[in-house]
Amino acid sequence: MIYFNNNGRRACVDEFRVFSEVPQNYYQLKQREINYSKILANSIEFGGVSSNIKPDQFHLVCEKLKKEIKANRDFENLFNSTHIPFICKKVDSVKDLGKDLEDIELPGIQRSFTSMFPDSHFKAVLQSNSELPGSITLDPRARYEGFLGKCLAGNVVGWYFPQALQEFDIESQRKQMTQLPELDNICLSGGIDIAAAIIGSPELLISDDFYAPILCMSAYVHSDPRLVLLLKSYGPHMEFWCMTQMLSRNITQVSEQWTGGITFYASI
Repeated sequence: MIYFNNNGRRACVDEFRVFSEVPQNYYQLKQREINYSKILANSIEFGGVSSNIKPDQFHLVCEKLKKEIKANRDFENLFNSTHIPFICKKVDSVKDLGKDLEDIELPGIQRSFTSMFPDSHFKAVLQSNSELPGSITLDPRARYEGFLGKCLAGNVVGWYFPQALQEFDIESQRKQMTQLPELDNICLSGGIDIAAAIIGSPELLISDDFYAPILCMSAYVHSDPRLVLLLKSYGPHMEFWCMTQMLSRNITQVSEQWTGGITFYASI
């Protein structure tokens, strides 16, 4: 069975709801040259990663993980899509993912982004009087508990594939995780890993060449099931939104612009 097509996007099956079975490729992320030293420096300065970790060490673990992924026929095509290495710090607790998102991850993104783009803004928009603290749990299908376990044990590196689930609705992004081969270092992308990827590479959503897709934190579930968490760009600016996914009372958003990510990870 082919899980990811030659462009690195999840292959369609009947039970998935997708904007187009043939990817439209109108909304794209530019694959930039990977600078491990710069990513690590950003992650130390803005993401709280230990300064004891050296660029060569970060590079080595990322490349080892990359080799492992590419050696797996089920996942090798992911590297035909945008791929971003990241590193995130050891976390002390994961009891309140929403509070951590509000107090730690989003401020880290803001500092990194505005450091690179001082004339641009980063802001958070919470629709419908929504709140993050005490409101975020995990979808049980996302396999995100394994990632959090690694983060509780120490620093974690990974590869974020932000366009692996582009054009799929949120429910299909979550559902497809039940069909992927059972590996102990893969998850549907959520708040900590996406934040780490953008802290390390704050230019991810900014491009003069393409319109950027909207990055969904699909592993995270708001207590109001109508709401989803996402990051998007407006020209040179970037924003976080907690917003509705409902097109009508019973129909959720399915869009060529919305994308979910797949994350592979390893301890460092």
